[in-house]
Amino acid sequence: MIGDSDLQNVKAYRARWLLPMSAPPIENGIIICDGEKILAIGAFKDFQGEIPDTLFDLEDAVVFPAFVNVHTHLEQEPSPEPVQRYYTYLNQSATDWQSRSDAQRADIISRNIAESNRFGTIALGDFSSDGLSANLLNDEVVFARVFHETKGFKNYESAGIFRTMQDQIARIAPMKRVTNHLGMSSTWELSPDLFKNISINERHIAIHMSMTEDEIEFLTSGKGPARQYLLSKDDFDYSWKPPHITPVQYFFSNRYYARHNILIHMSRLSDMDIDLIKNTPAKVNVCMCPRSSTALNLSPTPVKRILDKGVNICMGTESKTLSGDLDMRKEIIECMNQSGVNPETAIKFATLNGAYAIGFHKEVGSLDVGKTSRCLMIQAHNGGQIDPYAAILDLTQDLCWLEDFKPTNP
Repeated sequence: MIGDSDLQNVKAYRARWLLPMSAPPIENGIIICDGEKILAIGAFKDFQGEIPDTLFDLEDAVVFPAFVNVHTHLEQEPSPEPVQRYYTYLNQSATDWQSRSDAQRADIISRNIAESNRFGTIALGDFSSDGLSANLLNDEVVFARVFHETKGFKNYESAGIFRTMQDQIARIAPMKRVTNHLGMSSTWELSPDLFKNISINERHIAIHMSMTEDEIEFLTSGKGPARQYLLSKDDFDYSWKPPHITPVQYFFSNRYYARHNILIHMSRLSDMDIDLIKNTPAKVNVCMCPRSSTALNLSPTPVKRILDKGVNICMGTESKTLSGDLDMRKEIIECMNQSGVNPETAIKFATLNGAYAIGFHKEVGSLDVGKTSRCLMIQAHNGGQIDPYAAILDLTQDLCWLEDFKPTNP
């Protein structure tokens, strides 16, 4: 029921399929929006409310919630050549960003935000080295958590690094749809005191974790390529002692977690690790980035083992340096190829699950009354097809924001 809403700006759309993601698909459905929020949704034949004069028939279209890209690096660009080595990627991305002017950096981020919009993203989590993306994101109709990527392995430098990052966030005006947080780079790039300070002061944490065998080797033995990388950056603390446990065990046994946590990549997990994540008294989400795992020849995230434990899985595009673009549909397809999950499950990772992961589930992630009306539509080749989810993953068909739909015969 629409109730007493002002019908002047209200539009109704009838479609072959509506995919709420929070409920089963609705065949021959109707969705009514006021330009900002969804007012009503349901089967057309059962709808009892007042239907606005502006009713668009989308025919064989599928209408579904916009994507939630939980992990991005909006400040990065595609690499001219494929990057297959992890440490090459770290060095190249840092060097490229530092070599650019403020205007060049802003241009890169703006173009990536526009690309995200073109690929149907309504909310995201961005890892930022300098916080520049925050104000640029606030100018768009998007919900975002900006994680200011914090790193520094020398324990005696942690207080200064922490203050510097806090000052960086303090210079950004508070915003409603875009929030700013200290992000943890990786378990092997932060000192114990940095971990503690961030976990005590933050409600939302994101961290790259259990991504490579090198990370596990470093924490269990203190040796390997990760140690060599820190030494090459003059960022190794010789007083540090390896904990002789996995990254997940190190993170949770020291209570470095916050109230809301996003663990990114998670390619190398034991059953004990997954049990620890499940039993932790905090909200923990695993964010897979399928295409970047493929690009770096990493083991895929063990999706089915994580799902069996009831842990929330979401999805991100990671860096354009690795994935080439910010197309969430390509991530969904690669997720299916790696894990064998069905289209409905993979799309849910990229919508509703992602919304819960970044804490904007009241605004985005599903087609529900009161949530944003900025949702997507796509034309299906065959309106009678059994699986409407498959239509979303047809890359020959362009996505369209529902609000941008222009009928042939208005």
